[in-house]
Amino acid sequence: MTGESSTHEHRAPARRAARDERPALVMAFPISAAAPLPTGEPVGRAWLSALGAPDSEVSGKHLKVTRLRGGGVQVSDAGSRNGTWVDGARLGPEEAVTLSDGALLRIGRSLFVYRERFRGPLAPSAPLGRMVGPYGLRGVADVLEAWRTQPPANALIVGESGTGKELMAEELSRVLGRGAPVAVNVGAVPATLFEGQLFGHVAGAFSDARKASRGVVLAADGGVVFLDEIGELSLELQPKLLRLLENREVQAVGAERPQKVDVVIVAATHQPLEARIEAGTFRRDLYARLAMAIVSLPPLRDRVEDLFAILQTVALARGERLPPEAVEVEALERLMNEPLAGNVRELGALYARMRLRDPEPGLRQWALTEELGGPAPITGRALTREKVDAALLAAGGNESEATRMLGCSRGALRRFRSKA
Repeated sequence: MTGESSTHEHRAPARRAARDERPALVMAFPISAAAPLPTGEPVGRAWLSALGAPDSEVSGKHLKVTRLRGGGVQVSDAGSRNGTWVDGARLGPEEAVTLSDGALLRIGRSLFVYRERFRGPLAPSAPLGRMVGPYGLRGVADVLEAWRTQPPANALIVGESGTGKELMAEELSRVLGRGAPVAVNVGAVPATLFEGQLFGHVAGAFSDARKASRGVVLAADGGVVFLDEIGELSLELQPKLLRLLENREVQAVGAERPQKVDVVIVAATHQPLEARIEAGTFRRDLYARLAMAIVSLPPLRDRVEDLFAILQTVALARGERLPPEAVEVEALERLMNEPLAGNVRELGALYARMRLRDPEPGLRQWALTEELGGPAPITGRALTREKVDAALLAAGGNESEATRMLGCSRGALRRFRSKA
């Protein structure tokens, strides 16, 4: 056989499979459910009943969904009695609106979030320990499942404040079968006490050391140590973690030799550590060892379909119930359009404040308006780059003022800007 005849075509590098990604409508209220796009004939009451959420305020033929060439999706009202709402604005007769990922759709007392790349089963997912996420935590669950079979020695949890980093550390520790993690807020430990608190000390190591101390790490032998706010650790203290991360050794203050320890180190931060490395305030070698495995927790604004399920869990933790029949859909719709920069933590605090205003079980528009200020924003249906740029320029970059000029919510504006 000649060399020419045995030559094969070069294979380009393989691309990652799309993993059953498809567009879907994810019901956020009154239940957690998901459905393929109901393209073709208009749908309404019977469609919702099949999803397990009958809605008497929805017409028999209420909504029409159309797939566009090129992959876009449009919705229009099909002559319903009570109207169709997209991102807080009611559609006019025969008006068709192209949906962007994360668009909020209301028909009757039902709220949906449009997802361009929905994946996984249509049924909601179980909580991850104490983290509730019927649909928005599936990427996190995949990471945890991978760690179950290939346990990391070190792991880094990244996410904005209030996204549940400590709860994630708890779940990781449970998945690894190592019990509850021992948590240390490293940013709050004084520099002079850092080594002694983490690694222990021998008796007489310093003036106040009357008794020996094992320190946090040795006390957690066989378990998990959770180093919260690792981005706050001062530059001079960062090298002191390297021996632990590299060799699983600690040396107590005043001790002659190090001791071996069996711990998984889980660190967490809301800061962009890569930017801190470039600025010279975080060591690259420390980051490399912490980031052997990384999980990124999504902000609440990127998983608003989980919001009502989270609210119900917040209420339950207070010994209360939050039944759907006690919720005004307009109030929940506005809440889902709010940016909630503090994420789940801010949502819980907001709910607690509303309970002071309105002690009766439920969620009502008047209480939310009093807490957030009103009136509720109305989302524009046809945002364009030119309109948004002009409004932001006129508002001096102030998003709140720009949303008033555009007639849209801050949530819708931010979603538009992230996609534009």
